[in-house]
Amino acid sequence: MAEKLAKRASKQPAKKARVEVTTGPGRRERNKLEKRDRIIAAAKELFGSKGFADTTTQEIAEKADIGTGTLFLYAKSKEELLVMVFSGDMLEQAQNAFKHLPASASLIDKLMRIFGSMIDYHDQDKELTRPLLKEVSVLTAPTPNKDLARLMRGIYKGIGDVIIAGQTAGDIRPGVDPLLAAEALFGIYYLSLLNWISADISKQKLLKRLRAKLTIGVEGLIDPAASKRAAVPRKSLRKT
Repeated sequence: MAEKLAKRASKQPAKKARVEVTTGPGRRERNKLEKRDRIIAAAKELFGSKGFADTTTQEIAEKADIGTGTLFLYAKSKEELLVMVFSGDMLEQAQNAFKHLPASASLIDKLMRIFGSMIDYHDQDKELTRPLLKEVSVLTAPTPNKDLARLMRGIYKGIGDVIIAGQTAGDIRPGVDPLLAAEALFGIYYLSLLNWISADISKQKLLKRLRAKLTIGVEGLIDPAASKRAAVPRKSLRKT
């Protein structure tokens, strides 16, 4: 009996060992991420020490210990590289502002906190901000910039969440599209930022004018009293 069982067991196929599947990035992907990190670190250091105009892509490639051809696989131009370098920092700055908004603050005050934080970031180095905003504003590339798209999605979502919270609290009309409102409000901020960078105005004046513009954007141009008068039906004229 024991011999029969032994023969039967020998005929059965051996069970395959369970293979652990890892969900992390593979070696190739890790190498790409490592090179990207080196490029960002090198470009940030050189842009900060030499300035954007005086830094060459070859210098960035050498400092990152890669070839110039490899560098252009990550960014097609020095301007695109500038966006890649600073989009992560800008998104982190915005997300930090979203996390620390006072719940009891008005919508205008919350927006000023968000946009004020972004202005503080750009105020650290206006010389780098100018070419950065130029690259962001003028769409020269045939395909959308992925780093810029990720940055804008994060900002629009954060402002949209503020709008949704206001709708939940009953402070904002429920019919307002949160993302559409976020784009409109960001547009007010962005045009103000461009004016500040290109014109000789102080940061204090920028913030004061930005608050006034946002107030118009949030509260509207229509006088509530005028709206009520328009809603009252007029008496029809009688013929004599």
